[in-house]
Amino acid sequence: MVRAQEQGGEPGLARGENELRSLAQLKMLHTLAARLNRLNDVSQIGEAITAELRTLIDYHSCRVYLIEPDGRTLFPIAFRGELLEYEDDTIEGLKTEVGEGITGRVAATGESLYAPNAMDVEFAVQIAGTPEIDESMLAVPLRHGDSTTGVIVLSSLGIDQFDDEDMRLLEVLSSHAAVAFENARLLSLERESAQTATALLALSQALTQLHSADEILARTLESVPGLIRSRGVQIYIRDPATRAFHLQAQSGFDEQTRAERTLMPDVPAEVASQFLLSVRAPFVLGREILATIPEGVRGASSRTDVDVLVAPLRWEPDGFGAVIAVSEPEGTFSEADLRLIGGIGDITSLALGNARRFHELERFHELVEGLDAIFWEADAETLQFSYLSRRASDILGTTLGDADSVARFWGDHIHPEDQEPMLRQLRATTAKGSDVQLEYRAPAPVVGTLWLRDMVHVVRDDGQHSQLRGLIVDITERKRAEQALRKSEQTYSDAFRREREATQRLRSLDEMKNMFLEAVSHELRTPLTSILGSALTLEHTENGLRPEDTRDLIGRIASNARKLQRLLGDLLDLDRLQRGILSPQRRPVDVSEVVREAVKESDVLGDRRVEIHAEPLVASVDPAKVERIVENLLANAARHTPPGTRVWVRVEPEGTGALVVVDDEGPGVPPDKREHVFQPFQQGGVVPNPTPGVGVGLSLVARFAELHGGRAWVEDRPGGGASFRVLLPGAEPELGTVDVTPGRPT
Repeated sequence: MVRAQEQGGEPGLARGENELRSLAQLKMLHTLAARLNRLNDVSQIGEAITAELRTLIDYHSCRVYLIEPDGRTLFPIAFRGELLEYEDDTIEGLKTEVGEGITGRVAATGESLYAPNAMDVEFAVQIAGTPEIDESMLAVPLRHGDSTTGVIVLSSLGIDQFDDEDMRLLEVLSSHAAVAFENARLLSLERESAQTATALLALSQALTQLHSADEILARTLESVPGLIRSRGVQIYIRDPATRAFHLQAQSGFDEQTRAERTLMPDVPAEVASQFLLSVRAPFVLGREILATIPEGVRGASSRTDVDVLVAPLRWEPDGFGAVIAVSEPEGTFSEADLRLIGGIGDITSLALGNARRFHELERFHELVEGLDAIFWEADAETLQFSYLSRRASDILGTTLGDADSVARFWGDHIHPEDQEPMLRQLRATTAKGSDVQLEYRAPAPVVGTLWLRDMVHVVRDDGQHSQLRGLIVDITERKRAEQALRKSEQTYSDAFRREREATQRLRSLDEMKNMFLEAVSHELRTPLTSILGSALTLEHTENGLRPEDTRDLIGRIASNARKLQRLLGDLLDLDRLQRGILSPQRRPVDVSEVVREAVKESDVLGDRRVEIHAEPLVASVDPAKVERIVENLLANAARHTPPGTRVWVRVEPEGTGALVVVDDEGPGVPPDKREHVFQPFQQGGVVPNPTPGVGVGLSLVARFAELHGGRAWVEDRPGGGASFRVLLPGAEPELGTVDVTPGRPT
């Protein structure tokens, strides 16, 4: 409790020895609380408090305030004055705001406040039109949970007219009153929701029966005034071409306003967009916003002392409009009005969408009647036809019957031998919500058996498969042509097959030839050009070059000659492998030493740092082929890694053989190209070091591995890059047959 002190005076509220003055007061308080809980209207509760509280506390004025939904306004739902000084109190005079004066302060803080003399409270506000008098004021908040919902204020002429007992009594009463007000509010909301639901249900049922957009809008226009208090209602529809909004219908208003609106031009899209606060949820345009609407759109006779309630209308595929309700002069719209107009907009939008679909279906039926096919609709569960186009009788005679007068089902028209399989296939696919195309035979009265293609579409409605639609086409002539073609193909199938295989082989050879010529010509041209240039330089300069330049040119000639030698060796080996005339010359060797020598002799890595991890490992392999494997793997690493990166070479035991691994720090090989890179004349991945290549190096690696009974593959290196691995199975060597030199990582 907060006690406001008189200036320069002693506290005027004496502390009582008991919480309540008497047992009679306690009984009366419980009786009043029980009565409040039985009431279900906030006005009745407020009147009961002001009337019955007089028997518990001696006061001259009692006011009960509730905070409005805006969270700002304190509205006096009940007030009672016992003396002449309070008889002129009015609702407008007593209305205040949270935080304003003694009442507003209690609403803002949620704490009780006693002012022995309200005139001495610095934040007190004088009620307009009332005299300045000495009065005591006791204000207690109405609290529900953690929220303050209102304030009970007692006033009494004279100074320090209330005491602690009055304060405690009023606080107990306010707790019961807050619960009663909250229950009444919830009950009011329930009644309001029930009334709204009933009204919207009636409107929905009425609109469901209509299939014309004009009829739907007219019924909506007729319904709004009975549900929402308003001066008039208008419906605007957006023109699909111009995007401007056209006044489709209006009701209410005076004759002059209706006439003026009828003659006004459409509202341009750029103007409407400024005031269309939402395209989905309903909203209110207040007086301040309405005053900014151009007069050419608003109308010269339009009032500015009204609010406008707007409910957007949306229907498929791109229909848009709005229902607009204009309030009475100085009137406003409540939250209930906002919810109600939103429901009206949703129901109208749904009805407009259904009407559009209804007309589209009618036009569709008109179109399908002109097709040389049977259009049908049937229930997804029972398969009973709900629609059949007239072509059914033209194609099948009377097999399907009249679906409008005689119950017919999909499947009745199918040949008995095909009927059961087709029914199973239809039910299986439609149960999954999938469309299906069926081909089956059907007996026809005149021409005998027909072949039909039935294209079935599942219509989904809110996730349920409620309807099937299909189009049946006569494919008898196509089937006969197919049967004749199959007989012809059977007769000449061997010749056709041989011709196709020969054509495919020639095409493959031609493609391989082109790939080979393109790769080899590029790979030959580069070193030959370098050799020729260096040789011509030596030829023409004779003894004019410095010794170091001469050595450099000779080195270039030798290096490029070795490239040509390796290229020719690769091509010859690949040719021998493809012809099957190359076999491994196995002998027990230290595979690690062979690998070390191959790395040492390689000149393709440039400035890349090589780390070798290979312990002595004896296996029966072809050392020359192992060297070629390592050379090609190093060349591949050089081609696909940037300069300055690292390359790791490892030799690991694998059974009686060896596993040779070359890892790099390049971009790696995508999973979809890991088999592709081992094919002849193929290259995969991104090449950061653009050195030309024929594309046979990795192919030779794989073929040499297969010669040993092993294999080659590539996988990701932990930490990034590619890890090329070659498995070389070998026979168990005899001890003492090789010179094993210990190896160490470098």
